[in-house]
Amino acid sequence: MTHTLAVDRALAVISLKRRLAYKANWVFAIILGGGAMLSGLALWRNLLGDGTLGGYDWDSMRAYMIIGFFTATLAFGGADWAIADRILDGLIAVDLTKPMDFQRARAAEFVGSMVSTVPTAVVGSAIAWLVFSPPAPVSPLAGALTAVSILFIFPLAFEITYLSVLVCFWTRRYLGIMWAREAVLSFFSGIMVPLALMPAPLQIAAWCLPFPHFTTTPSNIYLGRVDTPGALGLIAAEAAWVVVMWFAGRLVFNHAVKKVTVHGG
Repeated sequence: MTHTLAVDRALAVISLKRRLAYKANWVFAIILGGGAMLSGLALWRNLLGDGTLGGYDWDSMRAYMIIGFFTATLAFGGADWAIADRILDGLIAVDLTKPMDFQRARAAEFVGSMVSTVPTAVVGSAIAWLVFSPPAPVSPLAGALTAVSILFIFPLAFEITYLSVLVCFWTRRYLGIMWAREAVLSFFSGIMVPLALMPAPLQIAAWCLPFPHFTTTPSNIYLGRVDTPGALGLIAAEAAWVVVMWFAGRLVFNHAVKKVTVHGG
C-alpha cells in the first residue's frame, strides 16, 4: 500500500511540474475565465437590478458567479488529452504490460494537473472578491462544508473525463467528445445558468446526474440555500457518485481494452 501511494504521489508530482512549466497558461486562464465572469456579472446585474430571480438577488449572484469561476477553473483544468493520446496513439498497449493500474495512474496524473490550476482559481477569485465584495458564507460551518464539497470536484472531474475518454476506443477521435462533455457539464452544473432558473423537468434531470455538484452544490451550501442536513446530504451524494463512477470506469475499461488496435504492425 505504501509503495502504491508513493507511485501515485510521484505521478501526480510529475504531472503537476509538467503543467507548471507553462506559466503563461495561468495568465491566459485568468484573463479568459475572468472575462467570462465579468460578462456574466454584467448580464446578471442588469437582469436582477434590485429584484430577485429564482431566489437570487445581486448579492447572492455575485457570490454564485465567483464560486462558478473557481469550480469551472478546476473542473476544466485537468490534462484530459494526455489520457486520450495514450489511447489514440496506441501507448495503451505498453501501459497494459506495466505492473500498474491504468485507471489509478491516470487519476494521479489528472489530479496533479488539476492542482496546477489552483493558483489560477485562487488569484482570479481573490481579484473578483476584492472588486465585487460578495457576501461571506452564511456561517463558518457552511464555509467549511463548501470547501469539502469543492474538494470532491477533483475525483469527480477525473472520473467524468476518464469515462468520456474511454469512448476513444470506439470513435478513434476525441475532440468532439471533449466538446460534448464540456457543454453538458457547463449546462447541467449550473455554470451557464443557475439550475433554479431552469424548467422543473430539466432541474430533475440535472439532479439525477453528477454535474450539479460542480457549481450548484457548493454555491447552495455557501449561500445557505440548504440547511446543514441538506448540505451533508449533498456531500454524501457527491461521495456516492465518486464511488459509482470509479467502478463504472473499471467496467468500461475492462470491456474497452478488447478494442485495442495498434496501427502499423
